[in-house]
Amino acid sequence: MAIDLKPFIENTARLPSIPRVVSKIVELARSGEVDIQNLATLIASDPALAAKTLQFANSPMYANEHKIENLRRAIVLLGLDTTVNLALSFSLSSSLKEQTHSGLHYPLLWRRSFIAAAAARELGRLLGERSLEELFIAGLLQDIGMIAIDRLYPDFYTALRSDQVFHQRVREYEIERMGGDHAEAGAWLSKHWGLADRTTLAIATSHKPGTFAKTDTDGQFVRCVGVSGVAADYVILGESVDASKQLYLQSQRVLGLAPAKVEGLISFLHDRIPEMEALFDVKLTESTSQSELLEQANETLAELSLQNLTHRRNQAKRAPEISAARRLDPVTGMFSREFINDFLPDAFNLACRSGRVLSIVLIDIRNLSGLRKALGDEADSYLAGVAMLLKSKLRAGDIISRYKDSTFLILLHDTTKGDASLLGQRLLQTMTEHIVQGSKWQRPIELALGIATHGDETEFSSSDEWVSDASAALHCALNDKK
Repeated sequence: MAIDLKPFIENTARLPSIPRVVSKIVELARSGEVDIQNLATLIASDPALAAKTLQFANSPMYANEHKIENLRRAIVLLGLDTTVNLALSFSLSSSLKEQTHSGLHYPLLWRRSFIAAAAARELGRLLGERSLEELFIAGLLQDIGMIAIDRLYPDFYTALRSDQVFHQRVREYEIERMGGDHAEAGAWLSKHWGLADRTTLAIATSHKPGTFAKTDTDGQFVRCVGVSGVAADYVILGESVDASKQLYLQSQRVLGLAPAKVEGLISFLHDRIPEMEALFDVKLTESTSQSELLEQANETLAELSLQNLTHRRNQAKRAPEISAARRLDPVTGMFSREFINDFLPDAFNLACRSGRVLSIVLIDIRNLSGLRKALGDEADSYLAGVAMLLKSKLRAGDIISRYKDSTFLILLHDTTKGDASLLGQRLLQTMTEHIVQGSKWQRPIELALGIATHGDETEFSSSDEWVSDASAALHCALNDKK
């Protein structure tokens, strides 16, 4: 299912537009008739653009011994392609300002866009791509569709609140509400503007760069743009452990980059951010408001995610409403099996459409019957303590439910099978060492583990097949320990 582009086509006057001077520059570039003199004349007609072009030519990136004060000399130094793409990025950053009465967090959007642009350019350099400034533009514009959506529907992003920090959550929200995402809207807008076909393609596939092999025409270009967004998220999310893992994972899987090169990319971004802030008049370093936004998002991510998905399912009348009492297991306080069975199909379908990796971990208490016999009335409180200990070892956004009497199901977002296995083993070690002081039960609990990962090495056809695979793995583990 794709996004309905009819509202965009019928309301072009409300959508973002390229400034007149830049539109003429793009036309010249596409006609193949652009030369230094007519390009200099066009740029000179916009004093702000001319000043920015000279500023860039004199930036540390080009390390000239003598200051360049002539626009024509600046264009010779930068080259025609670089000048055209810089003119576009300079003008867009100044013209697409935040709208009043909008639900979109514009400072956060531009922060991600400019960091992604720098990352795309550097990834291209590391991999030997030639059109580095075109990569900068494609990285910069990969989320332009969000502005288009915001212009048509000013309240659209309001419901996301702090969730906007998590870019993947934004995309899932768009898919659920519109049938498609901002990448599709952005690609249409790029084509409407008359930008290069490769730039439009990179925007369209920015969230699924694996569509193209590295050996395909423009495949590496597209993949650089896709990974650039992951790099931007790494910076925005405070370089957290989870964001770091995702950056190293995607860089290796999508681009084949060794860890040393990823470390070089991170160092480059740290060094480049102050320069970009000066060149583009944007704030890319962490601001107080964005720090607070991230803090709020981390606190509410899991609950908001569950509430949003359940609400949308109920609106669509695909399932009866689950009452608050039935959403939680009465013994452990974790989510109930009824709720997780209702939630998993949505999570699975969104993962399929967005190219996301999801893992299920099943943990079974093998000696629960003996535990109940020994503890009697204390068994439920002991089990609740076990559940809380498990939950305390998970990340914000991971979901735990009591799946069966003796089994817990844990849903892990953006987690490969290897990482899920490591987490599972750590949980087993933590739980087998857990003895409640003063309890009648002073023996370690015996546990078994079953894991299934969708979107890493294996693609399941349904959420039922996915859960069945995890159950089969658990069954094998239980039999091995008999």
